[in-house]
Amino acid sequence: MTKISGFTVMELLVVIAIIGILASVILGSLQSARDGGIEAKIKSELVLLAKRASVEESTAITFDIVCGSNGIPQSSEIINIITSIERFSPDVVVCNSDTDAYAVSAALSSSTFWCVDSLGFSKYISAHLSSSTPDLACP
Repeated sequence: MTKISGFTVMELLVVIAIIGILASVILGSLQSARDGGIEAKIKSELVLLAKRASVEESTAITFDIVCGSNGIPQSSEIINIITSIERFSPDVVVCNSDTDAYAVSAALSSSTFWCVDSLGFSKYISAHLSSSTPDLACP
């Protein structure tokens, strides 16, 4: 009688369970890395928006072109940057400006926001900027 060598069903089930556990750990790490990447993308786009706002202000001699008096950007470049941010942000971008200043905030998560303004600040804030009584600086 010849002996057939191979794995038992129990050994195969244990290997499959271990692979499943490892896969869940790796997928959790990947989600965390993905969230960090999205946050970095939003911050980077807001920094780009701040730089573009300086260029627009030097050309138009007013920051009102950044968001417009009615909250609608007048510059096509800034519109493109805001559209890019809103693809990744879980909420809309709040953009406030008048002739002398501007401030823009975007959600990084449901409870964290990033703000840039004409004073050069770029920082975390706990809530969106107000658009009803426009904030023109990061709090």
